[in-house]
Amino acid sequence: MVGPAEGHLQDGTGFNPYGIWLPVIDNSKSLLPPSTVATRATGWGPVRIGSEEERNLISFLKSFRYIVETAEGLDQKLSELKELSTSTPGNHRWWARCSEGSPLWPDSYFIGELWIKLPKGVGSNMTEKLYQAGFRTVEEVQAASDGELLAVPGLGKGLLAKIRVLKTAVKPA
Repeated sequence: MVGPAEGHLQDGTGFNPYGIWLPVIDNSKSLLPPSTVATRATGWGPVRIGSEEERNLISFLKSFRYIVETAEGLDQKLSELKELSTSTPGNHRWWARCSEGSPLWPDSYFIGELWIKLPKGVGSNMTEKLYQAGFRTVEEVQAASDGELLAVPGLGKGLLAKIRVLKTAVKPA
């Protein structure tokens, strides 16, 4: 049920009267196998809730996020991430798991960031080619000459025109 409710639970506890109301589920009668109930889904498979593996993962992800959001430039971020990869045995294991899925790890994270900022029509493969050609930020793409961009394999005049539209559309920070 969605929408306003009475404002109090049956036991008299007050609550915000707007939201989505779901029935309480008794996990002891779950249809899922017990091992599934006590795990958290991740991009690398299930992780047991409350386990050392989960604590290591959360610590690794927090550290990764802190670095990518606070380090000044891409080179500094990559340097700090390299240090993170070996700073603890748990970080080393999670780094290895991330690398299994992407041979460009951690660059794949920054390629994804660049892809999001580029105009529609610049696909993920072209974004990877731009990144590998040395254009690692949208500012570097914008600052490049037409000749430099056209030297990227597969980048033609049509795609160059889309990229140049970006230059006029993006406001400096």
